[in-house]
Amino acid sequence: MKIITVLVLDGVFDSSLSITLDTLHAAQSIFAARGGAPKVQVRTIAAKAYITTGAGMRMKADLQLKAAQHEVSDWIIVPGLGHRSDQQLGDGLARSDAVQAMRWLAAAGAGKTRIAASCSAVFLLAQAGLLNGRKATTAWWLAQAFRARYPAVMLDEARLLVRDGPCLTAGAALSQLDLMLAIVSDLFGESVAHLCSRYLLIDQRSSQARYMMRDHLEHEDQTVVAAQRWIDARLAQPMTVTALASELALSPKTLARRIEAATGVSPIKFIQRRRLSHAAHLLETTALSIEAVAAQVGYQDSTALRKLIKREFGVTPSTLR
Repeated sequence: MKIITVLVLDGVFDSSLSITLDTLHAAQSIFAARGGAPKVQVRTIAAKAYITTGAGMRMKADLQLKAAQHEVSDWIIVPGLGHRSDQQLGDGLARSDAVQAMRWLAAAGAGKTRIAASCSAVFLLAQAGLLNGRKATTAWWLAQAFRARYPAVMLDEARLLVRDGPCLTAGAALSQLDLMLAIVSDLFGESVAHLCSRYLLIDQRSSQARYMMRDHLEHEDQTVVAAQRWIDARLAQPMTVTALASELALSPKTLARRIEAATGVSPIKFIQRRRLSHAAHLLETTALSIEAVAAQVGYQDSTALRKLIKREFGVTPSTLR
């Protein structure tokens, strides 16, 4: 029997918590229907007896952190939290229940327990020191705040799921579905995970890059903001990193350092992402052919654009229609 512990803090994203519990229940039911014996025990744990969710629902935890210091889990799952800004994140991480939870996570992470989190809950793992030197992802719009707080973590916000050692992280709130399917596959096998995805109508996705909104990505570094505007105004034209650096009165090396610090990618990759983001927007909102879209974002060869969309977004251009 494997022990799955769901760590719940006040303000937890209701759907993220429900997805966690419902997916585990569905997997257990499917496994039992196929003749399998009970395989997991699921329990909730919190800093206090009762938790208030983000939507104001009140629930009782099965365990309290102070009474579970020596409890062992095979998986600890942290559903997404309701923090949407850097200020909210800072306030949330400073709360006494969060501090207590991070100490417990750090102790659990020192053993063989695997730990998973999505969206803003990934900040909790990073703050506990569990992600230092590891790869991770989080909600795409929180990437800038995450990089500023945790430079020792190798963040890739374009990815939906990242597994590194005992840690599994996922992107924006509803990527909890993808995170849970990965855990179900680990616990029950791929066939049960596949059946879960079919029963619950969960689409398989590999990236959150296609969901990023160009105008919602904000950077504190005004150099990066200026670079973004210059690129977006010239998407259909040939452009080079040297020309961009010259426009901003910077050396290519300084420009690369600034862009990588803010976005985690090289200037060339940054330009490519701006092109692909606009291409996805055009495919979703217009009837333009893939050839016409390619021309508008600076690719003379539509085949190259198709390949890039497939590689970066995990879907074909027709899927974006």
